Amino acid sequence: MIVRAIAVILVLELVACGYLFVQRAARPVPMLPEKTLMNPLFAEDIQPLVKQVAQTNNAYDWMRLGEALLGQGYYSHAELCFRRVLKLMPESRLAESRIAYCLERTGRTEQSSEIYRELNNSPDFSREAKREQMQALYELGRNALREEKMGEAEKLFRQNLGFLPARYQLSKLLIRTDRADEALTLINESLQQVPGSLKFLELQHRAFQQTGDLELAEQTAQLLERAQHTIPLHPGSNFIEPFRLQYGIDRHVEEFNRKIRNRSLPELELELVKLIDQLNDSPSTHRQIFLMRLLEVQHQQQLPRKMLETVQKLNNMGINNADVLMYRAEATGMRGDWNQAAILGRRAGSMSKAADMHQRLSDILLQAGKTEESQLEQALTYRLEAMEYYRADKLAEALDKIELAVKINPDDPQSWYERGLIQEARGERKAAQSDFQECLKRAPLHGRARQKLSVEPATN
Repeated sequence: MIVRAIAVILVLELVACGYLFVQRAARPVPMLPEKTLMNPLFAEDIQPLVKQVAQTNNAYDWMRLGEALLGQGYYSHAELCFRRVLKLMPESRLAESRIAYCLERTGRTEQSSEIYRELNNSPDFSREAKREQMQALYELGRNALREEKMGEAEKLFRQNLGFLPARYQLSKLLIRTDRADEALTLINESLQQVPGSLKFLELQHRAFQQTGDLELAEQTAQLLERAQHTIPLHPGSNFIEPFRLQYGIDRHVEEFNRKIRNRSLPELELELVKLIDQLNDSPSTHRQIFLMRLLEVQHQQQLPRKMLETVQKLNNMGINNADVLMYRAEATGMRGDWNQAAILGRRAGSMSKAADMHQRLSDILLQAGKTEESQLEQALTYRLEAMEYYRADKLAEALDKIELAVKINPDDPQSWYERGLIQEARGERKAAQSDFQECLKRAPLHGRARQKLSVEPATN
């Protein structure tokens, strides 16, 4: 009797084990990119996701793995994950939209458009669904553009005028097909919704040029210098950014950026050295970025020997830009050779129009005993800062800075010209004209100042 009971138990255990083995074997294994093609930090980060998928085989885990792959640009592998989600959860519109995006990114626009059409024809009338439909209709238009079906694209964008990116694409298409007058109506309506939009102002400038209205084109060109990005032209890809930041090297970058606030400089230096070592054999631009951050930390700690070692590593990678050269100049100066530092600093300054670069050059020249040259660099720094404020539409701050530049170096025609631009933007027409004249006194061949004085104020 006991033997029979034991036999029954053994049979049941064998059946259960067999069932579990067959079930586990039937679970699909995720297809991953070749390990040699992946950043080693990303390959390490997704292992828990791969393990979770193998254990649970549920839609949520497949979605997370797909999104991780999507964030790193592995579209074909991400697509397979999203198709698995759709198999486990056929009603998932999110999985469908992700598949459509992957198809679009890998050049299969016709298949992508089929899915977007289904999403656009949804019977759901909720606010979220309406937004999703507008997005799908926009992506359909973009796919038509990729396939060079201009008529179809125009029709789709016209159906979607409530969506600003579609309005932008239609305006662009109208200008390309010599219908600038019609485009201007759309552009002006759009600028009422998003004043100061960089992209719509660019289109307005092109449209005015096409219609031959050079006076209004000039006005728009001035506004463009202070315009901002206000509409996303690729809203379909905006969702990728969070996934990119959650895994691999980008996760380490984000963690490092959070640590900056609370860590001491030596601790940050050790953290950067560790990250750089991890990326030593990886073909990643992040190694260059981290080396530049390391230079900055070493500079703040006044460690010239270490700075020069880091500069050499960057030079060995073929990187010898203005920033690297300026750090080399500063390290050379810290070691006592300010004359050589001045030579290197001048070379770096000639390669850059960044205000902070010229401020650093001014400081080096002062240390080298070249006071007059340092003052001229300081004036240039103020002028460059003024234009940064000007482009950010902070005109009061811009005027303060340009006044300092003119005070230090009144012989610089460009300072007078740029002060004229700032005065013009502030509505001070007479003061602007006076500044343009002062520019021409010092540089009679200054073309843009001459143009400014020749253009009459617009009536509108």
